[in-house]
Amino acid sequence: MSESKSNTVVEKLILFAVFLVFAGIVVAFAFKWNYVGEDTSSQGAVSLQYTTSSKTATVNAEYGNETASKVTSSVTQKININTATIEELDGLPNIGSAKAKAIIEYRESVSEFNKIEDIMNVSGIGEKTFEKLKDYITVE
Repeated sequence: MSESKSNTVVEKLILFAVFLVFAGIVVAFAFKWNYVGEDTSSQGAVSLQYTTSSKTATVNAEYGNETASKVTSSVTQKININTATIEELDGLPNIGSAKAKAIIEYRESVSEFNKIEDIMNVSGIGEKTFEKLKDYITVE
């Protein structure tokens, strides 16, 4: 009977060791890709920071929520969407390189933006995206 108990203890220790190895691998990948997570509240929100050689982005998300907002640290003042470069536009929340190109193509082929709400005329930018952008853009 004691041999059976020792086998159970050994099995539990092996499972725990496997768990620790797996957890270590996950942490190693997180640090390799420069992800640093920190709980922002007790309601299941999490804040992740991702750093590349050119910019830092902070992503805030709630568990169970499929959308996340991106706020880049390079956005310290509002970006003029009539004069911004692709790189500046790409640094805005929910704007990738494709949408940045679309913004520039729109302002060059159709017209410059008279008010920030005009950015919703660009294909792929709707009300939800505009709500995330409005605090970071201007049309000075």
